[in-house]
Amino acid sequence: MTDVINDAEAYGVEIIPASVEPGQVYWKVIRVHHLTPEENDGRHHIFLDAVNEAGDRLYGTMITILWDGGSDAVTIEKQPPEAGANFPMWKWQVCSAECVGASSDRVINLRTDHPDEAPGNTLFHHSFAITYLYTVAEESETPAASSISGRVPGGGGHTLELLDAENVVKTLVVAADERYSFDDLPASAYTVHDKSDWRVAGPVFLDGVNAVLLDFAAPLPEERIADSYFLFGDVAAPDTQLYLSLLSDYLAQNAIPFGFEVDDAAQAVTVNLIGHHPQETVDALEAAGCQVVTLPVDPGELLTALSLS
Repeated sequence: MTDVINDAEAYGVEIIPASVEPGQVYWKVIRVHHLTPEENDGRHHIFLDAVNEAGDRLYGTMITILWDGGSDAVTIEKQPPEAGANFPMWKWQVCSAECVGASSDRVINLRTDHPDEAPGNTLFHHSFAITYLYTVAEESETPAASSISGRVPGGGGHTLELLDAENVVKTLVVAADERYSFDDLPASAYTVHDKSDWRVAGPVFLDGVNAVLLDFAAPLPEERIADSYFLFGDVAAPDTQLYLSLLSDYLAQNAIPFGFEVDDAAQAVTVNLIGHHPQETVDALEAAGCQVVTLPVDPGELLTALSLS
């Protein structure tokens, strides 16, 4: 088995293993490296390579770079000593990378908004190097039997959604005893949403074999479904996609409900407006008894206001 090196974990970079069967060929990440200031020289790139078991570069391999609202593909085509391909990241962009053509490990949370590490690494000028190996899955690499279970206080009969990133992968109805369980899950990071009252539990990371107990918080008193709610603008607008990219980790880690409809937001005690909203939205929320907080539209000022900068 090839050892995996990831010295970028301190920068929030994680490897999500592919879900593969024993004997199946796939793309395995064998190295993720955060470039030192001397290596980086002020760049803001993802440097990529793909090799076979002999260590030979696999020219023509395509790697997809994804971010909220977009994606791009790069091809391994450059000659040594350069990396086989590279992708320049822009400010506030949060990227993931995975190979095309077979099941692939996924590298997530590649970003440039890290503190200065002079000389060479400054805010928005950090780079990462990723190497993929085309190999055969071994028995120890293939389990997909993790589970998430717990209790949803007051949630008997509620519908739960299990999300991997922003994708719904499973749903279920909570039993009368308020218990739930999602089983046979591959390695990934998950959150659980209660569609009936907007509660959120997680995120949690599963390695394909572990079992995690994840209880929901008790429902809020009175008629309000949430203490705080983040209301975004038009889901299709480019600035909304940017705000979602900036705040996705913050919302998940703090279990804050969010959405795009005024009627949904009106059921919360406090509504935080993200981006541009017409005065009619503010009037409607205040008429519903909500406390309305208008947050800065500038991304940097927004992060500062939320103490995320």
